[in-house]
Amino acid sequence: MTSTAAKKGNYHHGDLANALLDAVAGIVSEKGVSGVSLREAARRAGVSHSAPAHHFGDKEGLLSALAEQGFGHLASAMISAVAAAQDETDLDQMKAMGKAYVKFAAEYPAHFDVMFRSGLNKSAHETLHNAADATFMVLQSKTEDLVTKGMFPGVDPRDLAVFFWSLVHGLASLWVDGSIPQVVADKTLDELIEAALISVLGFAEDLWT
Repeated sequence: MTSTAAKKGNYHHGDLANALLDAVAGIVSEKGVSGVSLREAARRAGVSHSAPAHHFGDKEGLLSALAEQGFGHLASAMISAVAAAQDETDLDQMKAMGKAYVKFAAEYPAHFDVMFRSGLNKSAHETLHNAADATFMVLQSKTEDLVTKGMFPGVDPRDLAVFFWSLVHGLASLWVDGSIPQVVADKTLDELIEAALISVLGFAEDLWT
């Protein structure tokens, strides 16, 4: 078995911070946000009790960093989804982005909780605030394309982005909470996302074409 001391010696600066964030995600998954403490994060990461405070300051700093990491993962997933669908229609790209959002929540439920359901004041943490804004702009850039091309005439792209965000975020929340699998057990996550997005985007596409 590797000793705690040996584990400490193997960490680079960035690795240690990531190890602490991995530990926090594990705590949130098991005990919820209220179960997070600097001492427990240090214990799980196999580092000194002072390490979390050195890197993140306090519990809110830990949670803020985890949320910021989550927004980075989410933005990357959405950008990659659009790039993979670049030869398809704008609406297909919106569907791909929506699927990426819900799948992120399913894959990173602890991050999702801290990002949106922990009560963190994003405005109090500049880098977190910027990461959240940048993620929203990934979505808004695509709604700007839709409005520019005449699909939603007269609609503010920001309002349209909020609408689509609400749709996929609600679906993601229901999936993470286990509500959808409980009542719709005969459909996969992909099928549920596709059906939800087609119900809105398919109607818009019919009007536009």
